[in-house]
Amino acid sequence: MVKQFSIFLENKPGRLSNLIDLFERNQIRVLAMGIAEAGNYGIVRCILDAPEKAVEALRNANTAVNLVEVLIIDMEDLHNAVKVLGEKGINVDYAYTMDLGRIVIKVDDESKAKNALSEAGIKTY
Repeated sequence: MVKQFSIFLENKPGRLSNLIDLFERNQIRVLAMGIAEAGNYGIVRCILDAPEKAVEALRNANTAVNLVEVLIIDMEDLHNAVKVLGEKGINVDYAYTMDLGRIVIKVDDESKAKNALSEAGIKTY
């Protein structure tokens, strides 16, 4: 499973640019990103190529961050994956796309989901 960063930013112009600048300065590449508006704040969910370095950079910048485990599957497996998850009683909390034809999926039970998808022959990253 992959670590996803949930970063809380004030919902104002320039805040996202500051975040991306922080990643650039620290040579951290964004592999996937989704943004959700939540009133005065936004939640930037992203997969980064250097998680340890990113945690340190974000904490040094006094940025609120939470890490969670997510699954990544190929987009072509989406239909079968959500069918398998539903049949096994696993809820998809949210999802967003990334490059290389893949999708990031946050579920309510990561290990159960990974096992169910593996049994169905669906590759996870």
